Amino acid sequence: MGRRAFIKVLSGFFAAIILILIATYIYRDPETVRLTDVVRQNAGGSFLKLPDGVVHYELAGAENARTVVLVHGFSVPYYIWDPTCAALLQAGFRVLRYDLYGRGYSDRPDVAYDADLFDRQLLLLLSGLPIPGPVDLVGLSMGGPIVITFAGRHPEKVRTLSLLDPVYGPGHKPPFHLRAPVSRLMLARMLPSNPRACPL
Repeated sequence: MGRRAFIKVLSGFFAAIILILIATYIYRDPETVRLTDVVRQNAGGSFLKLPDGVVHYELAGAENARTVVLVHGFSVPYYIWDPTCAALLQAGFRVLRYDLYGRGYSDRPDVAYDADLFDRQLLLLLSGLPIPGPVDLVGLSMGGPIVITFAGRHPEKVRTLSLLDPVYGPGHKPPFHLRAPVSRLMLARMLPSNPRACPL
């Protein structure tokens, strides 16, 4: 077999493997499964019916402990927080994590998926659960703009705000009152107190 023929066979083989993997993903994608009571019974966690749909969540830890709310990003539901949740629980925190609408086992309402929807989802979820006082919010990726929006609209409900690789671009800037203090605090911690000691 010549080199060109070998490359064609090898390319065809890899193309077939890629197509099989894509077809398997599409066929087995859990987010295309119709969410029924039976499916949700096997999901673990808990469910709360809100006006926009059912929300899948997990609330764990001592009721009197400080509550941390973990908000996932666009592509992976709340199980992305498994190691973080375990570490926070072990450290003595109470932890709430939930699936955003359209992800995991939360409903997929036929509405605009915008800041208002996700802000309302978090606000009503916190109101529907026995969580007293302000919470510590953590947003990952797309969860970043969600928690920033929530903190800007409901500052009395937020104790601290943590962002992990937040999604922000020219059309998605945090409100100014949240940008400036965070930037100043980060710069103050990064720069030495003696400007001459700075290696830059």
